Amino acid sequence: MPMKTLRYTLLTDGSSDIALQPIIEWIVAQHRPDIGVIGEIARDLGKIGLSLKVRIPHALKLFPCDILFIHRDAEAESMDFRIAEISDAIGEQKINWIPIIPVRMTEAWLLSDESAIRSAAENRSGRIALNLPQKRVWEGLNDPKRILFDALTVASEKSGRALSKFNPNRQRGLVAQRTTDFSSLRGLSSFDFFEAQLIAKLKDI
Repeated sequence: MPMKTLRYTLLTDGSSDIALQPIIEWIVAQHRPDIGVIGEIARDLGKIGLSLKVRIPHALKLFPCDILFIHRDAEAESMDFRIAEISDAIGEQKINWIPIIPVRMTEAWLLSDESAIRSAAENRSGRIALNLPQKRVWEGLNDPKRILFDALTVASEKSGRALSKFNPNRQRGLVAQRTTDFSSLRGLSSFDFFEAQLIAKLKDI
């Protein structure tokens, strides 16, 4: 019997949030190793503005899928506020959708694997202390992006001209790709909510 396939589309806030894609696929593999996964990022939607009410139907038209993942960083708002915002944008559309709402932003979900950060900084064997914050405070960090960028820069162990050329924004995209196990994110309320939502949808496939 041929393997079942899940087709999904990820609609993000920004281009850097494609880092969520390895997390999605890791969860699917954990709970439904019997299905294949084909994922697409909803890019190049045209000059349609930032409104979710407009972006969602455009994403579905250009990237049809079994599940639409809709990403919004919580930023200064609550998860409930963002979920309501997405639900309102969905309206009466009959689609399978799952919100992804890291608190406060995606980078808070990229602090779990020190070795992946070193690898993303192209210094896998480095030993310098990164002084990453403890897990219990990740969702309370005011600026997890800055924490991650600082960690990448320190992990690179570069100095002088090489340091001036180092771009943590570019290297950030490698952190999720080089993380092999996201189980350390369990216990974060935002991640646990997302995983539970995805598990529920996977049961229907």
